[in-house]
Amino acid sequence: MTPESFEYSSVGVPMACTEVKLVDVADAGYFANNKPSQGEIWLRGPSITKGYYNRDKETEEAFTSDGWFKTGDIGEWQPSGTIKIIDRKKNLVKTLNGEYIALEKVPSPSEIKTSRYCPPRRTRAQEIRRRQRARETRR
Repeated sequence: MTPESFEYSSVGVPMACTEVKLVDVADAGYFANNKPSQGEIWLRGPSITKGYYNRDKETEEAFTSDGWFKTGDIGEWQPSGTIKIIDRKKNLVKTLNGEYIALEKVPSPSEIKTSRYCPPRRTRAQEIRRRQRARETRR
């Protein structure tokens, strides 16, 4: 890869000894025949591990019978021949209306809290004084 083809948003060009293919993730709308091509990144080659050490179940889930490693990353081929990771398969959640969204796009409770008005927190001393005043006004 020449310095001119360097991109910040991509993971680069695949190594010469590695086969790469994008496999459809139909539920999420990622298809290898999209323009640009999108799908789950599968890898195969001598530089790719043959499985997880002493983890037969995980190896069976992550590898196909013909040696393809299912990375779980959703990628997109760039015009420069590089791959850009755009999503993660395990982060996709199906909503009640059947739509798939990525978990990282769902706001966290702290983000929701800051987007709404929240009165400032009182100290313990302030809260005690507030309660005392409330009792005095009731009398």
